[in-house]
Amino acid sequence: MKLPQLIKATFLERLNRFVGLVSVCGQEYTAYIRNTGRLRELLFKGNTVYLSTKTGKHPFEILLIDYRGFLVCIDSHMAPKLYLEHAKTQATFEPRFGNKRFDLLMEGRPVEVKSVNLVKGYRALFPDAPTKRGKEHIEKLIQLSREGYKPLIVFVVQREDARVFSPNWEVDPAFSRALMKYVELGLEVMAFRCLVSLEEIKIKDEIPVEVEP
Repeated sequence: MKLPQLIKATFLERLNRFVGLVSVCGQEYTAYIRNTGRLRELLFKGNTVYLSTKTGKHPFEILLIDYRGFLVCIDSHMAPKLYLEHAKTQATFEPRFGNKRFDLLMEGRPVEVKSVNLVKGYRALFPDAPTKRGKEHIEKLIQLSREGYKPLIVFVVQREDARVFSPNWEVDPAFSRALMKYVELGLEVMAFRCLVSLEEIKIKDEIPVEVEP
């Protein structure tokens, strides 16, 4: 996926969940954050970020963040598009099953795609903040499997420095238990890591999934 022309900036502070303050050539601006995670190891004062321009209330959006020489994409909305681009197939976006929406419907399969930004010791972890919604999505997919569907959960790690994926037991044990139950039922889960540059982001390869604590 090609990226727009980006502007280098310095992160100053997170004003709220969706807005950060950045410095561009010595001028301060607000920038949209398209990610509800904590991102504490990424969004800290003085760190280098890369912005895209946008219209609306905030002139910029934080798209990439520098982390120890690696670029991390924090736009969580990109994950389903990245997976679909990698899968090279057609899909319907945001199909509804009862009271739940999922990211994709691919060849009759409900697919939920999660954006992963947190990596510790080469282990990608999701979530980085408790997610009741994420747990409910897994429970709904389990229910759908009993109705004859073949659900798929995909974790897209939007950075390159991950070698394995695991649920974040420390941060959200309820989500982690739900994912482990999903796997124990024989349902499919996959994880991928991405190549990220200032020009594009794309899935690099699949990495192992380890669900046990």
